[in-house]
Amino acid sequence: MQPGPPYQQGPQQPYPPQGYPGYPPPGYGPPPKKSNTGLIVGLVIGAVVLLGGGGVAAFLLLSDDNGSSTTAAPTSSKKTGPPDKYTAMPACERIGSKIRNLPPLETPKGEEPASTSNDEITYTRSSCSWREPNAPSATVSMYLSKSKEPGSGAGEAWAKASVENAVTDGGVLIPTMAKSTKAVHTKLDSSSQCQIKFYQGNVEGEILVTGPDPSGTVNQTVCKENALKLAKATSEAIG
Repeated sequence: MQPGPPYQQGPQQPYPPQGYPGYPPPGYGPPPKKSNTGLIVGLVIGAVVLLGGGGVAAFLLLSDDNGSSTTAAPTSSKKTGPPDKYTAMPACERIGSKIRNLPPLETPKGEEPASTSNDEITYTRSSCSWREPNAPSATVSMYLSKSKEPGSGAGEAWAKASVENAVTDGGVLIPTMAKSTKAVHTKLDSSSQCQIKFYQGNVEGEILVTGPDPSGTVNQTVCKENALKLAKATSEAIG
């Protein structure tokens, strides 16, 4: 048997063949990895939007329809009230000139400091007394309350409180009395005296009438009539 022609190897083919599924064409490396950058950026932007939306919602909850904040503005503790109407008291002679048959006027003491527990006012007292032996006597005391802080109303409030206390203690209101705001026949334990209190602006007026015998008994009807005359004269003199 004759030997056949020598075996000749054909041209080598790349393996696997070009274009085989799952393999890149020759000359290309492995497929690039997919980047997560876009996803991360998207998540960050979403978070910012959500947070921004929450901030807007919070602002809307804290705002009224006009867009202004509902947070209450701090309130002032400053007190307000009627301004002091008076700065000085009338002279005793002016009051006495309106009343007939008064006893002689004692030398007036003038305006002097008066005791008070109120540290919002300056408190002074002016007094007038008409006396003579064995005759009824009369004393007018005027208390001026000046507010330390202008416009606070402390002066009139203090004057008013004195008369309101007299009413609470059993005093009898006087319907009208000259220019006074409120007046009252006060209740006294003494049977030889009668008293009227009134307030007018930032002034308290106190009228005390005593019978000829301080230890005796006085006709209360006559006493109150005389006290009322003097109270009216005082109120008119204050102005």
